[in-house]
Amino acid sequence: MQLAVAIVCLLLAACGAANAATAQDAKCGSINEEQLLKQNTFAVPTEHQWLARITYANGHETKLPNDGCLGALVSKRNVIAPAHCFVQYDGRADAYSVQLGVWNKSSNAHEVSCDKDGYCVLPAQDIPLAEIAVHPEYDPLTLKHSLAVLTLQRDAKLTPNVLPVCMPPPALANATLVGQLFVVAGLPIKSVLKHKTWVNTISRPYCQKEHSALVASSSAVCGYQDRLETYYLGAPLVGIQVSAADVPQNFYLVGLLLDSRRVDKKERIVASFLDIRPYLSFIQRNAEFLIVKD
Repeated sequence: MQLAVAIVCLLLAACGAANAATAQDAKCGSINEEQLLKQNTFAVPTEHQWLARITYANGHETKLPNDGCLGALVSKRNVIAPAHCFVQYDGRADAYSVQLGVWNKSSNAHEVSCDKDGYCVLPAQDIPLAEIAVHPEYDPLTLKHSLAVLTLQRDAKLTPNVLPVCMPPPALANATLVGQLFVVAGLPIKSVLKHKTWVNTISRPYCQKEHSALVASSSAVCGYQDRLETYYLGAPLVGIQVSAADVPQNFYLVGLLLDSRRVDKKERIVASFLDIRPYLSFIQRNAEFLIVKD
C-alpha cells in the first residue's frame, strides 16, 4: 500500500501547543524501577509499551531496510519513526500498518502469544496507517532530518502492554545528551523477544573520529550499548524523568535508532540516534494529544 508523502511546513513551536495533552493525569512513559534494574536479556511485555513495529504488506514486516523498522507511540493516534524506513526511490512513502504491544516478533498479530512454559501475552494491535508525514528537509542521501510522523486510522487501545511515551520535558530542552545513561528497547534482529539495554552516550566529535562510518549528523547522538544486541532501525531511546523526591517518575523520548554496528573486535555495539528535540514543532503539527510531564 502506498501513501503519498505529506509535505508539511515547519511552523513555530507555539502553534502546536494546542495539540498537547493538558490533563494532569495523562498516562505516558510508565516506569517500574524494579523492572528497570533487572538485567534480563529481554524486556517484559509491560516495559517500553510504546514500541511500535512497522509492517509493509498486510501483517508482514519488510525485508528492507535492515530487515525491519520500529517507531515510538507518542499518542493514541500517532507514531514517530525514521523517514528512511518509508521513502522509496520513487519519492513516495510506503507502509501498511503499525503493530503495538509486540513482545514476540514471531507471533501473528491478533493472536495471544505464549512461550513453551505457558507464559502468555495479549495479542498485538495491528492498526492500518492513514497518513505518513515526512520531514520536508529529509535528505535520503545523508539521512539528515530522517523523521516521519505516522497517523493511524484509529486510536490505539491503551493496555498494560500499550502506552505512549512521554515527550521531552521543557526543562531538558537544551540539556546535553553527552555523557548520559539512557535506555533503548527494541525488537532484536537475531532474537524474537523484545529486548532492552543501557546506552552510554559519547560526544559527536569522538563518535565521528572513532566511528566515521556511523550515521552521526548534527542532530544525532552516539552511544555504546551494554548488550551485544542489534535492533531494528527506529528503536526508541528513552531517558528517565525523576521527581523532586528522587523517585523515577516516567520515561521520556530522547531519540530513534538511525544506525548501529559492532566495534572493538565485535566486543561492543555503538549506535547513533536522532535527537528528537529539534523536531518538536514538526511533531506537534502532525500529531495530536502529545503528553509532556513537567
